[in-house]
Amino acid sequence: MKRLHRRTLLRGAGAALALPWLDAMTPRAMAASSSLPPKRFAWVYIPNGVVQHAWHPQNVGRNWEITPSLEPLAAFREQMNLFTGLDREFRGGTGVHAQAGCCWLSSSPPTEALDGGFPTNRTLDQVIAQHIAEDTLLPSIQLSCNDHTNQKETRYFENISWRGPGYAAPAQKNPREVFERLFGKPKPSTKSILDLVREDAGRLGRTLGASDRSKLGEYLDSVRSIEQRMQRAEAQTARRTPQSLRQPTGIPEERGEYLRLMADIIAVAFQQDRTRVATLLVDPERWDTPRMYHGVFDSPQNHHVLTHTKGDEAQKKLQKIDRFHVEQFAYLVKRLSEIPEGNGSLLDNCLISLGSGMGDGRRHEYNNLPVVTVGNLGGMVRTGVHQSFNGKVPLANLWLSMAQAAGVEAEQFADSTGTMTLS
Repeated sequence: MKRLHRRTLLRGAGAALALPWLDAMTPRAMAASSSLPPKRFAWVYIPNGVVQHAWHPQNVGRNWEITPSLEPLAAFREQMNLFTGLDREFRGGTGVHAQAGCCWLSSSPPTEALDGGFPTNRTLDQVIAQHIAEDTLLPSIQLSCNDHTNQKETRYFENISWRGPGYAAPAQKNPREVFERLFGKPKPSTKSILDLVREDAGRLGRTLGASDRSKLGEYLDSVRSIEQRMQRAEAQTARRTPQSLRQPTGIPEERGEYLRLMADIIAVAFQQDRTRVATLLVDPERWDTPRMYHGVFDSPQNHHVLTHTKGDEAQKKLQKIDRFHVEQFAYLVKRLSEIPEGNGSLLDNCLISLGSGMGDGRRHEYNNLPVVTVGNLGGMVRTGVHQSFNGKVPLANLWLSMAQAAGVEAEQFADSTGTMTLS
């Protein structure tokens, strides 16, 4: 079987497409760490907190129960960890929602107002990306599914990744633009980037073993699937957009499809090793614009307003929104688990986090923040555990532990007071 370098590309007519991790890239005679799959990290952000009683389990350790909001992740119970009781300190003088989002991953302690009144600084994703990016195409990618066209809020409500105080790493919202940034932009006459590299892919396939040929075929199919879904979204937009308006954006109309398409792009970008760090904003903080949750409600709902609405009906709607968000996160986890890599799956070499910078949206509390992680980061993280903390334990303790797991030499992160056990 032909041996391949990790950076082998499929080429054709000016296009280049990276390959997934194949068995041929790991010679049996090599046991060096450089032959091991790389570590990847992703953070998925949900706004306005969660319905706490439906999210947090009661039991701790390994004997914890799947709660109603987390039920979509039931199949990955042994591959996930839950953290409850983690807090973040609010710095007065700025909006409570804005600070919840923009400072969720910040490496600045609340006592440092480095950006006006905000304690923003280089965020965890950027710290880790600087350490593990190596020769990837992009050190990190920042994605957002905020498709609201009205600019009701400032950038602090919709940016969770920052390169430094006052310098947001702007999130991309158009799947077409993300795809072309990662994989190149074919000529308008070319329907698929695969058309350009088909000959090279066929030539390579004839030199591979049966297992790698199967992996290559599945990978090319997944790239084509993303292209086709973007084309359908663009066609739908074109049909409802007058010719006098701007070009179609390529954003799917159906909410879940939009989120899943972004999840697929993250999965393929990790598979290709185009990047090893990603953030995804599900929705911005506060933004009082009704949102249609397709398949969940028959009419648009205002997530933020619901958090301040009393009564059982509002609580039930909020629980449905929480579960909807977890379903989309579970889709990303499932996609990663289905991609073979090394002796396991791509998910095995990832640490994927879901959470919010606010605990209870009704009270605007930064206490008991919801945090879920999935993946064992190549065996470095012990999974299947619910860790619960009493008292004021900073969320930054978890972020510091993640940074150290990535190999970052740091003893402090924001207002951390120590680390927590991940292994």
